[in-house]
Amino acid sequence: MKNLIILILVVVIVIFLYKAVTFYFNKLVKMKVKNSLELYESQASKGLIDKKYYDTLEKEEVVITTKDNLKLNGLFIKGDEKVNKTIIIVHGITVSHSTSIKYAEIFTKKGWNVLIYDHRRHGDSDGDYTSYGYYEKFDLDLWVNWIKERVPESQLIGLHGESMGAATVLQYASINKYVDFIIADCGYSDLYQLLKIRMKEDYHFLLTPLIHLTSIRVLRKAKFKIKKVKPIEDIRNSDIPTLFIHGTEDKYVPTFMGQDMYKAKKNNKKLYLAEKAAHACSIDVDKVRYEKEVFDFIDEYFQ
Repeated sequence: MKNLIILILVVVIVIFLYKAVTFYFNKLVKMKVKNSLELYESQASKGLIDKKYYDTLEKEEVVITTKDNLKLNGLFIKGDEKVNKTIIIVHGITVSHSTSIKYAEIFTKKGWNVLIYDHRRHGDSDGDYTSYGYYEKFDLDLWVNWIKERVPESQLIGLHGESMGAATVLQYASINKYVDFIIADCGYSDLYQLLKIRMKEDYHFLLTPLIHLTSIRVLRKAKFKIKKVKPIEDIRNSDIPTLFIHGTEDKYVPTFMGQDMYKAKKNNKKLYLAEKAAHACSIDVDKVRYEKEVFDFIDEYFQ
């Protein structure tokens, strides 16, 4: 009888762990993504997008193919040839290029070329899994190459990323060929560390074995190692001028992560802490200050 009880308990534990890992795996790399049109309307209703102005911009639809044969969709906005500068804007997790438009406007109004696009598995792009920048940095490299071909005369190429987009542009620093500067808004420094924080905050306990077991499934299914996603290591020895932006009230990706990356980078760096800003809301809180910080940073290095 005792052996039967033990066997039943073992079976229950195994079933529980299997279901828990399946749930967490789906939440982590197969999470539901938001509708681009709904995001666009939501951003406009908050005054973050000027719809009339955006409609006047001449936009070119672009599709590229990744090394693993996924179709990624983007929009290229041609700027003033006299300005001759380009920014690639990279969105965060579960959203799409629609949330990049609020950043695009501060550049298009100054005559810059702007490229916004949908990550793999987001918006109108293909893909089965999200890898938090592990594969997305190589996708970004293809977009940078596309810009070099589309506007070869561009005198300046920069990257701007929000949240996972920030982590992606920072990881891109390790393979950079053409980019002159990086703006990283509320990026995480270490994915594994962030997952431990989020599990404790979201579920009120820290269950490291669940993260470990899910990591094994992520490696088997999505083909990347969670512990390899460490933007702080990618930028530590990078010479690329980098502006780190983080809201002081960011509870999702803690503010200290942006501060840690700023401290870790050895040179060519600047930090802007947006007072009272929650996650990915620094531009929402004070757009004028945000724009000033961005262009003060760019002017400091490229006047």
